[in-house]
Amino acid sequence: MDRIKETADLIIKVNQFRQNKLADYELVTAVCTYFDHFKDEKINQPDLRFLRFIAGVAGIPHFYDVLAKFGNEVELEEMDLSTISTFIYESTLHTADTVKVHRYQKIVLDKFEKQKRNRYFLSASTSFGKTHVVYEVLKKMEYTNIVLIFPTIALLSENLERIMADQAYARLSERYQIHTLSEIVSFGERNFFIYTPERFLSYLEKNSNLVSFDFVFIDEVYKIDNDYIIDEEVKENERDVAYRLALYYSLKPTTDLLFAGPYINFSDSQKANYNPSFDNFIKSNNIEVIDLNRYEIVNKSFTDIKSVRKIVADEKLDFDFDSVNKEPRLIEIIKCVIAIGENTIVYCSTRAGVESYAKKIIASEILTNHDFTFYYHFVDHITNNFSKDWVVITALKNGIGIHHGLVPKYIQKEIINLFNLGALKVLISTTTITEGVNTSAKNLIVLQDKKGTKPLKRFDAKNIAGRAGRFLYHYSGRVLVLQNNFMQAINSAEEGIKHKNYDLDSPKDEIDLYYTQDIYLKDADKNRIVNIQQEQDSRQIPDEIFDVYKVVSRMDKIAVYDNIKMLTPAEFRSIKNLIRRLNFQMDIDYDGFEVILKVIRPIIKNQKLIFLIDYIGKSGYATLTNMVHFYLTGGFIGLMKNRISSGNTVDIAIRDTAEFVYSTLKYQVVKYLGVFNIMYKFYESQQTNSPMADISGIDILLIKLEYNALTELGRIASDYGVPANIVTYYETENNQRLRGNFDNYETIIFDRIDEIIQRSIKRNE
Repeated sequence: MDRIKETADLIIKVNQFRQNKLADYELVTAVCTYFDHFKDEKINQPDLRFLRFIAGVAGIPHFYDVLAKFGNEVELEEMDLSTISTFIYESTLHTADTVKVHRYQKIVLDKFEKQKRNRYFLSASTSFGKTHVVYEVLKKMEYTNIVLIFPTIALLSENLERIMADQAYARLSERYQIHTLSEIVSFGERNFFIYTPERFLSYLEKNSNLVSFDFVFIDEVYKIDNDYIIDEEVKENERDVAYRLALYYSLKPTTDLLFAGPYINFSDSQKANYNPSFDNFIKSNNIEVIDLNRYEIVNKSFTDIKSVRKIVADEKLDFDFDSVNKEPRLIEIIKCVIAIGENTIVYCSTRAGVESYAKKIIASEILTNHDFTFYYHFVDHITNNFSKDWVVITALKNGIGIHHGLVPKYIQKEIINLFNLGALKVLISTTTITEGVNTSAKNLIVLQDKKGTKPLKRFDAKNIAGRAGRFLYHYSGRVLVLQNNFMQAINSAEEGIKHKNYDLDSPKDEIDLYYTQDIYLKDADKNRIVNIQQEQDSRQIPDEIFDVYKVVSRMDKIAVYDNIKMLTPAEFRSIKNLIRRLNFQMDIDYDGFEVILKVIRPIIKNQKLIFLIDYIGKSGYATLTNMVHFYLTGGFIGLMKNRISSGNTVDIAIRDTAEFVYSTLKYQVVKYLGVFNIMYKFYESQQTNSPMADISGIDILLIKLEYNALTELGRIASDYGVPANIVTYYETENNQRLRGNFDNYETIIFDRIDEIIQRSIKRNE
């Protein structure tokens, strides 16, 4: 690096910025690049004073702090006037002695003012630090009742652990009663709710109007538009419905709002394909857009590796490939990255592809000498509970982490932790890496330009690329595109997101009809509402029945009600036998469960679930009936072993079990069984002239399937993402015997989690 030239060029840019000839986001990029070049150089005191000065000019004093992570001494021995001025400015960014924001986070923070309505939509880069801003808003505004809505249970538990365990957030844990479950026994004077969209809707169904929210934060708001959902499968996906309903119920007139997402583009009204729906949503609800997408706090460099043999990524990383084939080139890239002491994420479009490439990297033997002593207890634990032949275990022994939606949640969590600690050198992942997972990766190798079989949109590609480099760890991230068209997606035309409830021309599902203003409904839509109301009135079903399981349509619920009315006395007896068996043994009565499947089968849309109901096994019962039995009696492991005994390989058995448990069972099955439960209890209340609350249903089964736990502590532990034995510990009274049987890994996790849970119990007493 030519330090004199680099410094002179930067000073020119600083002057251009002060003369309003250079945009602030361009200055941020220039300063970040300068720090990246300087981090490995020998730095003297004059250098330090200049570096502190330019970090202040850019408005990101954190750039200076990060120097220490690269082994630099950052203490200033003396100060000049410019340094003093920088310190004075930096003090305006401090929100506590050891906590500060950067200038662009402060833009958001300063918009929130007491005694006024604050409603904002923030779009910013993945490195911006959106969640940090949210917590600073909470400290500043001192709301009474708060709800934060995250896309996954993993992020829910991460934020719960942050609040309960990190001293920096002690003010929140001390002042608020924290809630993560939808079933709430008692509320505090101040309440802090952390939910997914689905759990937020479940909370509203069970606790209507008990608490008035002062502030709602919803992350990853792009999920209101199904085209934007990053998912590797082409399948029924109702997350967009859940997100739109969560937005709808958060838009109370007295509620402050912050909606956020990465790299969300806003439609250009001058373009031919302009769709005004999202603009309509923003204007109708008096929401101000804060568009900070251009502020890349961590720079990105892109190297598009095609067929050329010699390629230079930067001054540290260059390649001289022996082969033109993709797999040998991938091995060579990983080898070079490891040689310079860095780690890397490898992006694959499918789960099967993740496991296949992991095996190829293992076979290359570039990580044969990897020492996994640091996490031996973890490897030993999953070996004993799953199978020594599972590819995830073999990969871990070779310093490789596998991350996709069909790896059990607590194992995913531990793999990310090990990768961030540097214990794993490679993390191979699908789009799950974009779901708010924080990693320490400097490098990202992109193997495909799809998500499953779907081409990546520009938004998808930028979100994936955003995983290279992390704020407060790196100044820049490398994106290495290996023989695919990822860069075409990065450079493709911007597309704005859509909100179908604010678009007259958008086809409306029945659910959407009830959450859409009349001006965005066509006459045919309005007629559908009238017809549905007539069907509802003819059966005397009150509106509150339809407020439960909001993602299922009214006509589907009416169909379930009609099917229940047609059951024979013998079938009703079978259902009652099922309910008794569930309450006393936590297992199903096969005949009773089959009656329920008969009732709900006509409304099921999910093709995988339809197959599991329609395919009759050797037992004479539906495959789903058998699988629910095995899950209730043996949990995930029991179901997995049943799959292996049926002739599946270990890798396929675990993938299939995870697909069933995490998607089909916990979401689809619970949803449809829940609709049966509410309509069955309503019908029985009509027949017996009794309150619905007095009617026994399958509630205990629904809780077990959703949480794999029945007690409050068991459900909280399950949300944290812990091994099954720890959940069982919190579920049972004779838990000291179980505690004594924990393996070494379970003991480590228990000691960490139990401290947080016990603190939570004392706080909520």
